[in-house]
Amino acid sequence: MAEYLPRIGEKCYYMHREVIVIDVLDFFHLVKIKDLSGKYSVCVDKCTLTRKPDFVNTISLRLFGGENK
Repeated sequence: MAEYLPRIGEKCYYMHREVIVIDVLDFFHLVKIKDLSGKYSVCVDKCTLTRKPDFVNTISLRLFGGENK
């Protein structure tokens, strides 16, 4: 269970990027977010949103191989 449950209109962080929540699809555990610059919107798992920016280094799954390199 997620510790932080975002609400519509709330500002939060997706990784290190500040975003605003524009819709919550609770049945699917998805949240539609929009970049504060207004350039794009995308649906993400609600567990990926935090109250503080996350600067943890990550590894791209493309390094493990697959069709889309």
